[in-house]
Amino acid sequence: MLRFDLHVHTSYSQDGLSSVEEVLKAAAAAGLDGVAITDHDTTAGAIHALEIVDRIAPGLLVIPGIEVSTRSGHLIVLGVTRDIPARMSVQETIKEAKRLGGTIVVPHPYNRPRHGMPIPEGADAAEVYNSRHILGLHNRIALRRARDLGLPGVAGSDAHQASLVGSAITLIKADKTVNSVLESIKQGKTSIDVEKTPLHIYAFQMANGWMKKLKAIFIHKNK
Repeated sequence: MLRFDLHVHTSYSQDGLSSVEEVLKAAAAAGLDGVAITDHDTTAGAIHALEIVDRIAPGLLVIPGIEVSTRSGHLIVLGVTRDIPARMSVQETIKEAKRLGGTIVVPHPYNRPRHGMPIPEGADAAEVYNSRHILGLHNRIALRRARDLGLPGVAGSDAHQASLVGSAITLIKADKTVNSVLESIKQGKTSIDVEKTPLHIYAFQMANGWMKKLKAIFIHKNK
């Protein structure tokens, strides 16, 4: 079984704290076979990771991806290196993701404060464990609904800093290639190995994200 963290952010995300290099080194240090780079509304971090992984972390498999902001919440699309426009409807986003050959994972489903959505028709898998769900309620809801729908479940650290990469691991029965891993996810050849993000780190990440958003609003208003 291969060990993957399927939901990781870098500094290419507005709220990401660690560089691509730091994330790749952390993934290798955590003993992962691979990592999905899923920055908010951009594949630039994933592309950068693909370009440098053989030098920074030889043997680590990078799955390129993006976490897209739809009008109803967030969707992760794995296996793509082209940006998908934000603010489209869920079904428009899914249609574009499929056109690009992407694998669609619903991150932190049902957690509305974190832009989670109900699992939509057309999704390939659901994140049934997100390490930033401190109380665990939404993880339990996601797991139950994914089972009801017969949808494969995966885990993601949702790491926004390198030290948390690998805190939620998806075990995947596949060959060590991007296509094989993504196909195995769709087929449900997965299990999970997880731990929670420490509360003080989660709180710091939230505060940092809000500060960056407020700074961006201030700069925009004063242009």
